[in-house]
Amino acid sequence: MNYRRTVMNRKSLDNLRDCVRQAFFNGCERGYEFGKMRHAIIVELKRLGYNSPEIKDKLSEWNERCKKPLNVSEQKSQLFKYVDWTDKRECKLSCKALEDFCLGKENCQFYKKKSYQNRKQTQELPFNLGELDRFLTGRFKADGYTMMLIVKALRSFQVENATGENVFIGYRKISAIIRDKHGHRFSPMDIFRKMKLLIDEGVIKQVFKGRAGNFSWQANGYKFLPWKHP
Repeated sequence: MNYRRTVMNRKSLDNLRDCVRQAFFNGCERGYEFGKMRHAIIVELKRLGYNSPEIKDKLSEWNERCKKPLNVSEQKSQLFKYVDWTDKRECKLSCKALEDFCLGKENCQFYKKKSYQNRKQTQELPFNLGELDRFLTGRFKADGYTMMLIVKALRSFQVENATGENVFIGYRKISAIIRDKHGHRFSPMDIFRKMKLLIDEGVIKQVFKGRAGNFSWQANGYKFLPWKHP
């Protein structure tokens, strides 16, 4: 019984992102807004644990609230088939993708909750910076010093932007942080090579997001690991 109550609470539409919840209950105009919110509603309902038939039922409810609702044939082609399409893909949703419909971050409960969780995740590093510094500079000499500057740049970006445990950042941005905070200049290729060493030493792990860029794999995303002195 308690488990069922927990599931029902998790699937409550009150848990939708604020902008998506407003669009769901108020309806949308056809066109750009409709296309964006169709995708957003589907992804958000999946996040809350709804299955495909339940999502299709909710989309039908939403359609009735929209201006110029789709007819039965249009619902099948524009709503239900899109749900089937998303079932075959890993569809995601970000606040940036919905910035045209933002209700204001200062009032958004979803944003506040996510920011709180991210700040909580970034409170502590899973290793001792001083111990890592001694190891890297002892083993890699000058390269070790550069590697520590990269670690500090990643950590600084993580804390200042409350990114959570995954830090998505490009090599040029890392180079700029090191330049501004420590006065050293490194090329993106220099950063790439030292990042590879940090990955090999188990200090950071690469995570994936988006498409590849210059001097990168599938993405510029990293996560600090619980490194220990060998």
